[in-house]
Amino acid sequence: MNLARIFCLVILCVATAMACSSGPPRVNSQAALKRAYWGLPQDGLGADVTGKVTCPNGFPCDAFASSASYGDPQPDMNKRLTLIWTCQPQRQVLSEVVITGLKVRMDCIAGPPLVPRTISILEASWGSGASGATVDVTQQVRDICGEDSTRCQVPAMAYIFGMPDRNNPKMLRIRFTCNGQTTPGQQSMENGVADLRCERNADLGY
Repeated sequence: MNLARIFCLVILCVATAMACSSGPPRVNSQAALKRAYWGLPQDGLGADVTGKVTCPNGFPCDAFASSASYGDPQPDMNKRLTLIWTCQPQRQVLSEVVITGLKVRMDCIAGPPLVPRTISILEASWGSGASGATVDVTQQVRDICGEDSTRCQVPAMAYIFGMPDRNNPKMLRIRFTCNGQTTPGQQSMENGVADLRCERNADLGY
């Protein structure tokens, strides 16, 4: 093998190694707390503890589901912590719900979507489905998602949307568009999270 061919092979190997090691570009994400709730379903607006969640060291930030963390004098294992936070520049609204004794880590780990599409909320309902036990919560969901999110996780929590029916499990149903195009929508049972996303298989070439 002559020197010219060897030289070409070396250059090719170096270029391939650099391409593989570089990976996708990292995004300098900024997380920010939007809302925090702690308590029982019937606590309503009293469950808002946004002002009591502190992140002195910035983000990522851990928040613990405990009565002591929020000055709550009545510990109860049925209480839940819900956090809603934003990630920029991805334009994402993320959330998580945990039971007493666990913690939520607020962080932004995902990169921007391959094809950014803006979510618009058409309508949202909350309730058990029984007669008179379903309410319109469209504006509340819009307040959570904002006007330009590319992903929005909406907690299906009674202390956020109310208790139209105390005796039956409730469902959050959301209809939304992505860049004006209708989607199948999303739903979540009570104490879960409805994950609104706009990715498509075609974005990955499928």
